[in-house]
Amino acid sequence: MQTKQFLSPADIAQELGISSATVLRMIHSGELPAILVSERIYRIPAASFEMYKAGTLRVASAAPLGRVKRRPRLAQGEVLPVAAAAARGAAVSRARR
Repeated sequence: MQTKQFLSPADIAQELGISSATVLRMIHSGELPAILVSERIYRIPAASFEMYKAGTLRVASAAPLGRVKRRPRLAQGEVLPVAAAAARGAAVSRARR
């Protein structure tokens, strides 16, 4: 008998004695690696599942992010360039009167 390379969440649930919803929560939390085949279908590599059962699966951590530069916010002591030009134009037209 040939073993499967990929398992469905239902296969994993049956093997572990838990619900399919719990398996999906494990996938979404990153505890169990899976491949998103289509919009709603996941497949778990059999090798990853065997490592999970043996307790040797290492969950890949997210890449460390550098410090994010803060963007200047509007209305914190800054005048928009368009508004500043309009204000200068209004002042010039008043001075000509």
